Amino acid sequence: MRQPNVTVYGSRTCPDTQRATRYLDANQVAYEFKDVDETPELNEYVASLNSGKRVIPAIRINNETLINPPDDRLAKAIADAAPKG
Repeated sequence: MRQPNVTVYGSRTCPDTQRATRYLDANQVAYEFKDVDETPELNEYVASLNSGKRVIPAIRINNETLINPPDDRLAKAIADAAPKG
């Protein structure tokens, strides 16, 4: 089964980012991780996704943005975005 395009913007030291990436790893969802600590200019992009507030993790699934989603919302977004067929 093909998977949706998933990008996680976060910090490796952030507990919420760690929770989200653990969930993705446990469910074998491939994702690209963009570390805002290693690339500080990403902070402006993250803020632009959330009405000017820098909240992480910001997770892009195809063209949808989730801001610090609970696992159940993350699971639904992944399922909804997965290519059918």
